[in-house]
Amino acid sequence: MTAFDTGDKTLVAPLGVNETAAGEASDTLLARFGRWWSRKGGSPETKVTRDAKARATQPATLPTRVLRRQQDQLRQCFDARLTDSAANAAAQAWREEYESADEAHRQAMLGVLAEVAGNGNQSGSAGAAPPSGSGLTHALSNARIRFFKRISGLHGKGPATACGLHFLIHLRADMLRWNKRIVGLGALDEDLEALLSNWFDVGLLELQPITWDSPASLLEKLIRYEAVHEIASWADLRNRLDSDRRCYAFFHPRIPREPLIFVEVAFVPEMAADVHSLLDEAAPQEDLRRIKWAIFYSISNTQQGLRGVSFGNFLLKRVIEELQREFPKLKQFATLSPIPGFAEWLKKQDGDTVAKLLSPKCLQRWQQRAGEAGGNTDGRDTAAQGGAAQPAPVPTSGAEWLAALPAGSDDPLVRDTAMTLAAHFLVRERKGGLPADPVARFHLGNGACVERLNWSADLSPKGRAQSCGMMVNYVYVPEALDDNLAKLGEGNPRISRSIGKLLTRT
Repeated sequence: MTAFDTGDKTLVAPLGVNETAAGEASDTLLARFGRWWSRKGGSPETKVTRDAKARATQPATLPTRVLRRQQDQLRQCFDARLTDSAANAAAQAWREEYESADEAHRQAMLGVLAEVAGNGNQSGSAGAAPPSGSGLTHALSNARIRFFKRISGLHGKGPATACGLHFLIHLRADMLRWNKRIVGLGALDEDLEALLSNWFDVGLLELQPITWDSPASLLEKLIRYEAVHEIASWADLRNRLDSDRRCYAFFHPRIPREPLIFVEVAFVPEMAADVHSLLDEAAPQEDLRRIKWAIFYSISNTQQGLRGVSFGNFLLKRVIEELQREFPKLKQFATLSPIPGFAEWLKKQDGDTVAKLLSPKCLQRWQQRAGEAGGNTDGRDTAAQGGAAQPAPVPTSGAEWLAALPAGSDDPLVRDTAMTLAAHFLVRERKGGLPADPVARFHLGNGACVERLNWSADLSPKGRAQSCGMMVNYVYVPEALDDNLAKLGEGNPRISRSIGKLLTRT
């Protein structure tokens, strides 16, 4: 139910001649010679392709006159005091040019920004000798921070123009996308992330409900930003905002019409086991006088440029407080969450590793099933050789195991195997000392408990691909959050008895 990454756009490289197309139709001497000549670099077509690919990986460049103008603008922004009106005008001109530029031009402008920001001559004091060593690093950081503060103070010229703060969010999204292609962006990103973390401190954010009566422009953004369970239509959105549902979002006072992160909530009599029932438009409305569970079934970050800025972990706690204020008798809170990292993790495992995670009894059941199918280890027809059919081995790689666990299967062995592996992945797999799955990392880091795995919970193409259709419930008990965080710090995240039973099979 949580999305943390919206996905970066991909730049399309210029199309070139297919280097391997010629000579594949037949294996004549001439064709073989052509392929050899291509590998030696003698083919003109191959040279064109190679040159096009080289150009595609090179940072875009600006005309000399434009380059010098931008360098002068940026130096003025970096060197002058924040109150300097000429420098503010230069920053406004740079920003307007960036907003109106295409992808290649923006990339080139970021390259110039990184170059000027890393120039030791910009020490922040006109006429002062450039410092050295740590002093230079500090001075450069101050100059970069001064530049970003100058940009943040700018106002849009019209209602459709983003304020300076929102522009910086978009600017950082581009910086994150091109960080590996442009030298020097790393230092800029560090300073900008630190500033955004201060400017978007949770104490400055406003938690607001989103309802069907909210402005249409805001509802359109809800549809566009939903990253967990796609909103298929306006009817689907209205169902999610019905009287037995709630939706809350964090807003910044400077960007009042732009949700930063939002959560969708459903009220149900029992802890939800599948998302299809939650999103069923034909389902009857719940009686709010008898609700027992609040289910958080979707959390979406909306701003790629705020990656690394932590305010999502406060969202659910604030929402729980709001719900308890509205429904004093409501005591049970849980999520219905995806397991986005499961399939990729399983595919990367070798057969021996997966086998060690399953009980001998489970492996024996797989072996017996293969024997009943009459398989053998090398694919030969043993019956034709006069021998008895030998049992085929269990899958020999993680990818084969993933293929053997189809989503929605009614087979208890498939279900039990998949859920055992998923429990191990959620609780025991680590990345940098924290849970490997990003959604588990988020909820366990908030003090939640891994409560229950649900089979056939999300049979959408996305759910099938990322987790064999499984979803997981994380339970939030407000008075237990701090203790659960302490257990997580000790390497033992809080789990339910049902999850513990799955883990004892490994």
